[in-house]
Amino acid sequence: MLAGVLAVVLAATVAALYVRPFGARDWQVAMAGGLVGWALGPLGLRGGLEVVGDGTNIVAFFLGLMLVAAGAEAAGLYARVAWVLAGRPTGRARVALVLWVGAVVTAILSNDATPLVLTPAIFAAGPAGARSTADSAFAATFVADGASLLLPVSNPVGLLFFERFEVGFGWYLGVVTPAAVAGVLALGVATWWRAARGSAGEEAGDVRSVPARAIGPALAVVAGLAAGYAAAGVFGLPLGVVTLVGGVAMAAAARATGPIDWARYRRHVAPGVLLFVVGLLLLVESVVAGGTLDWLAAALVWLEARPALVTVAGAAVVAAALANVMNNWPAALLLAATIGARPGDHEGLVVGSLIGATIGANFTVVGSLSTVFWLSLARQHGAVFGPSEYARRAFVPTAAAMAAAVAVGALAVGFG
Repeated sequence: MLAGVLAVVLAATVAALYVRPFGARDWQVAMAGGLVGWALGPLGLRGGLEVVGDGTNIVAFFLGLMLVAAGAEAAGLYARVAWVLAGRPTGRARVALVLWVGAVVTAILSNDATPLVLTPAIFAAGPAGARSTADSAFAATFVADGASLLLPVSNPVGLLFFERFEVGFGWYLGVVTPAAVAGVLALGVATWWRAARGSAGEEAGDVRSVPARAIGPALAVVAGLAAGYAAAGVFGLPLGVVTLVGGVAMAAAARATGPIDWARYRRHVAPGVLLFVVGLLLLVESVVAGGTLDWLAAALVWLEARPALVTVAGAAVVAAALANVMNNWPAALLLAATIGARPGDHEGLVVGSLIGATIGANFTVVGSLSTVFWLSLARQHGAVFGPSEYARRAFVPTAAAMAAAVAVGALAVGFG
């Protein structure tokens, strides 16, 4: 009985995130679902508070990412990227640069930062209706999720699994990162190959000269943040705290090179996102504790008993399907809680779930929060990309990336 009630709460919450009844915001829907699930479920007051307490590092990570993105824009990084893109002579050259820059930004600053950095730059470098601009824009959103498996900090989904299963940086770099590299290469080749081959010079945007603000301090913060993540992996420091420190340092770097438009800066910081994360954490843990997802647990148990390739591929398909129905953050929460409910390291399931919930989230416009950010930014610059066009463009690069990542990930798990 309880499992059925919680299933209704989960389904209603996911549906409400799509339709937003009475004009409700995402965070309001998530918090309502989380509180109802908590009240009806078996966690109790203490259990719910423990869930919230355990999620503080993830909340800090999200807040830090917003601060880093705000500081990066204020420091002039976006404007400098736009200037560089405008100088690329062909559509393919622009796409190649977007893929390289996007992979680096995603690896260090996370997939949610990539559309914030690249999308305004792309539309500043060329008109919205130009083929090369559209190709570059799609490359930006594809690489945001495609490269978000490279490090645990490259995607909040990765951080969730990293913390939940206590896998360690060494294991991640040895097992997951090779799969991520294979996926990025496959996605990059497929995206670049399909880009326009002609000149993009006649489509140049309004970028005329080198931006005046010096970006050296901001780049130093990016390098320091990367070093901080490495140190956190070695010494077991909370990654959320490292990201928060990076956000504060980025603001200082921006201020050191010129004035900051604080009204624009604050638009990057959305407290509702943090409440959205907490609400879904409560809801998912309540649903799993109530036995609602026992069927999913049974399917994962069956997969785990199969050869490594079947386990990784099966988990990736399940994760990608869930991500493209309900978004990859709640999908990852469901999978992590379900897998983690049984003792063991579950290597194959963890690797497959990570691939499906990061790279596999690229198939539809609802698969990832970074895609939602990208769509919003594209509309602000006069470009409207419908769900069908997105799905058509995304299928080949995403399928190629998933296949490559699954193959390498299965090999790593099999030899592990």
